[in-house]
Formats: sequence, C-alpha cells, structure tokens
Amino acid sequence: MNGNVPEAGAPSGTRWFAGSARTGLTWTAVALAAMLMACSSDGRGGPVRPRPSDVDGAWRSAGYGSVYVIRQNEHGGARTLSAYETSGTSCVGDDQLTALGSERGSSGAVTFGADGDRELTVRRQGDHLIVQEFGSVGHIRMNRLKALPHCPSETPGEGPARRLKTLDQFWQNLSQHYPPYAHRRLALGDRERDYATLKRDNTDRTLEALLRGTVHKLGDMHTGITWKDGSSYGLRPGTRDSADLTDADTAAVRSAIEGGLGAELRPVIEEKLEYATGLPGGMGYLRITQLDELGGEESSYDDDLARFKDALDTVFIQGARDHWRGLILDLRLNDGGHDALGQELASRLTRYPHVAFKKRARDLNAPSGFTPYETVNVGPGRSPGFHGRLALLVSDLTVSAGETTAMTLLNRSPAPALIGRETQGIFSDQLSRTLPGGFSLDLSNEDYRDSTGQSFEGRGLPVAARFRTPVFTSAELDNGCDSALAKALDHLRHRKLGATPRCPSGSRGERRSPDPAG
Repeated sequence: MNGNVPEAGAPSGTRWFAGSARTGLTWTAVALAAMLMACSSDGRGGPVRPRPSDVDGAWRSAGYGSVYVIRQNEHGGARTLSAYETSGTSCVGDDQLTALGSERGSSGAVTFGADGDRELTVRRQGDHLIVQEFGSVGHIRMNRLKALPHCPSETPGEGPARRLKTLDQFWQNLSQHYPPYAHRRLALGDRERDYATLKRDNTDRTLEALLRGTVHKLGDMHTGITWKDGSSYGLRPGTRDSADLTDADTAAVRSAIEGGLGAELRPVIEEKLEYATGLPGGMGYLRITQLDELGGEESSYDDDLARFKDALDTVFIQGARDHWRGLILDLRLNDGGHDALGQELASRLTRYPHVAFKKRARDLNAPSGFTPYETVNVGPGRSPGFHGRLALLVSDLTVSAGETTAMTLLNRSPAPALIGRETQGIFSDQLSRTLPGGFSLDLSNEDYRDSTGQSFEGRGLPVAARFRTPVFTSAELDNGCDSALAKALDHLRHRKLGATPRCPSGSRGERRSPDPAG
C-alpha cells in the first residue's frame, strides 16, 4: 500500500510493517530476551517441542528500522509475530499478529494477521526472511539477529525531559530514514537549532510548532506529525489537498465531467469508482478516486481487492459489449491506497508484460545508503480488460498509489497520453513511528524510479506541454468546463486538440472554491 493521503489532518493507510502507532509500549532488552527464551522454554524451565518453522526467531529489517520476533506459542496455540520499531534512541513495541490458516510446511510462507484479517506474509529465502504486506507490491528483507539490539532506558513520562526526548526521536527517525530527494531536502542543520529553541522555551506549544515547521518545510504529504489534539502534514507548494474540497466542489467536478462527456456517470463503487459508455466515437470513460477502503473505513485489503476486481469486471465487460475503441482513465482526483490495486488495474490494460517501476528504501547501513532496488513488473491478466488506446488524466490531486498506477501505465503499449497537470509527487510508502508523549510521525522513506531510472518524488509525473490543461480550477467549475476531458476526447478520436468544446453549451455555475493550480 502506498498509503493514501491523510484526510482532515489524520494519517491513514500507513504500513503495519512500518510500525503504525497502535501502542506506546517502551521495549527493553529484558523484554525481548524473555520472549526469545519462551521460544525454547515452557515457562517452568522445561523444554517444549512445538512444530518448528524456518521463520521462527528474531529478525531485523534492512532499512525500515524494524525487528520481528516470531515464535510458536508455548502452550500449543498459533504462532505469533511481535514487531518493534528501533532507532538510535528508542525501541517501541507494536501490536502482536497471529498466524492464520495452515502453514505449508517448514519452508513455506506463513501468513499473519489480526481479527481474522490477513496483514502480511513471511517466508525464508536463504539466510533472510522476506516480508510482504497485503496491498504492497514490494518486499522487505530481514536478517536474523545473533544478538539483542541496544534498547535504551524508558522515556520520561511527562515534562521537559519528555519533550526533549520527543524532539530527539523525531529528528533521529528523519535523519535515519528520510532520503536525500533531489526535489525535497531535509535540512539536518535545523536539528540543533530546534533543540536549542526547545531548551529555552520547553513547552508543548513550542514542541508542536517546531515539529510542524519541519514537516511544512519538507512539503511532503506523506510526512507529518500527529498528537492528541491535532496533526500537521506537508504539501508541495502551489498544489492542492483534496481534503480541502467541499461537497459543493465535488458535486461541481462531477457535473463538469458529465457535461463534457454528454453522458451520466454510472457508479459501481459509490463515490470511488464510476464509468460512462456509449460516448461519441465509441469511447469509454473510467474514473477512480480511491484505491482502498472500498468497503468502508474498516474494510480489509482482501475485501478491497475483491470489490475492485468485481467492479472492473462490470466496467470492462460492458466496454467489450459496447466495442470501446478508446478509454479515458481519470485519476485526477485520486487519494491513493493500495499499490497492488493499481497493479491489478494495470494488468487489465496491457497485452504484454512490462516494468512498472523499481523501488528501494533508505538504509544507512548499506554502502549506497539504500537497500538494493527491487523491480516491480506487471503482466496481462486473464480477467476482462481493455487493450486499446488510452488517455490518462492526472493532476496535483493525483497522489500516492494513484501516482504509482499512472507511472506503471506509462510503460504499456500503446503508450497513453498523459493529460492534465503534474501529479503531487509522493510515491514513497509511509513509514510510521511512535514518539514519546502521544506523538507519532509518518515519513517517506523510499525511492521510486520509473523504468528509465527517473525519480519524480517531490515534483510529480510531468505532462507534455501540448497536453497541459487547467484541472478543476474555480474558473472551470464556474462554467461547468473540463478542458482535460475535451483534450482526451480529441486525442482518442484523432481530432485536432481544441476541436471539442471544453464547456457544455449554455453552462454556467456558481463560484465554488479558491483558484488552485491553473
């Protein structure tokens, strides 16, 4: 999962592996030692002989700052996985997952989850443990621990010492995990300045202001701070946040799209996936605004995937009946979600295997400062799809998994026309860290590259000059216009760009929102 954009200041779609803040337990070496001893003891000093597994033991990730302890329950219950966030200054415990279903022998993959929902799988590969979270398309390599990691003493609970510790761990995690992106740089020199400021005025208000200042300066929608009374995330200058759109804005967007298409949208997943067919020239239209929570806020990845597949079946079966000659895929307002759902869509839109992208994570223990690249490929699926000409609509409101989906589709054949505005530029998954005093930190820690090795983190996927258009600006919505949609229709119908009117005849509306990127 790429992690969709935090709504109304709250983080969402964070990785379980990355240590989403479920508990605030401080972990000590003594606690881990006790857990490891339990792997070979029945608690009374006598040995137990549970069924062995190659995944049992303690493991540390390459990058990501995580430790897993996997062990068989000493009383014969299910195998458990306990995860810990580690940095140079802290060790923090997270919730425990339980093995689900039967294990396919000692060398097979083991699936873990909570409340019956699958969260991740682990499997052995040589001397390493390979982890994949459901919804993610990448893997994380872990190395077996021969000795316990250093875990400092517990964090002070309240007062000046706790605030200084919070600031220290905030900067420690950023320094350890935030990559040196070409278009978004962490000012490490600010760390000492912030520490001196907090020592002079050691209050919660000062601490919150310092944390907010750093994330705002980064301008990264995947990097933010959350505390008891609120949260604060970055935003690339000159771009918009979909959380700021009102209900009237959303209604105006939908009205402008229907006006440009000359057809009503057919909802398949309410407010998240809809389409239109029977358009002039034999065209189809598909709009996707979210790639997670398709069954509601508490829906699991498995539920999301099943609903998504069913929805795509509905759309593409109808497209085949109507003999679509071209397709407009609209990701202009897409809040992200699961990368794997984007790859499912891409598999429906290609006849040939191709590279989606490659990714790596920040790892200061590696000579390069990163884990090795992992290449993600996409191939044709057997489910209903569309393989003809494609126009792909994007904007600064296309974020996270919406962007990785667009990046993947740029390598399909025939190549799509990318129309609209540059995307937001937040490709990395979110790494979530627990801080003292009820704070939590989300941050970008990965480097995504296209098949040619280019990174678009912090700048977004570029749109060629002839396909650049306003997207959902106040001026467009005032008049019910959709320039990007008009340009897509012209392109797919082999007409001169600008031949299709961008505003429906006689359209006129009310002013609905501040003027965004035009």
